[in-house]
Amino acid sequence: MTKLRLIKNRFTILLLTVLMIPVTADAQAQILVLWHADGTTTDVDLNSEPKVTFTDNTLQIRSYILDMEYPAEEIVRFTFKGHGTGIDTPKDNAGYLQQDGRIVFHHVKASDNITIYRPDGIRIPVRLTFDGSNAVLPLSSLPKGAYILSVNGRTSKFIRK
Repeated sequence: MTKLRLIKNRFTILLLTVLMIPVTADAQAQILVLWHADGTTTDVDLNSEPKVTFTDNTLQIRSYILDMEYPAEEIVRFTFKGHGTGIDTPKDNAGYLQQDGRIVFHHVKASDNITIYRPDGIRIPVRLTFDGSNAVLPLSSLPKGAYILSVNGRTSKFIRK
């Protein structure tokens, strides 16, 4: 996988996750910070509900306030600043549930695609155990913190406390 494709995949996963966070009127805005290869940064106000897309190796950010476009290879990482994260625990109707230091996936097969990422986009290897029609992911090996979970393309967030 090329470096550009890897950056694009990580950025897409994190942005999809961020854009699912409910935005509320608050004194402090949620800000997406784009870090450029030249060391500069760009702040994007998530309260403007931007639409973020990649097209022909270009990162485009469009909202009712702004239109930005950058070559994808120019963005080396992204972070967030602002008040809170809005990260919630997965609900049972999502097909999985966080309970007792583990995540239980309902009706999951060994061939299903389950991945976990750190907030910086680094993929974490997972080892599932199977209990009937459920798969179990023990969280004891993960440090405390926020994570991004993808199950067959459905992305959500969870916190290991």
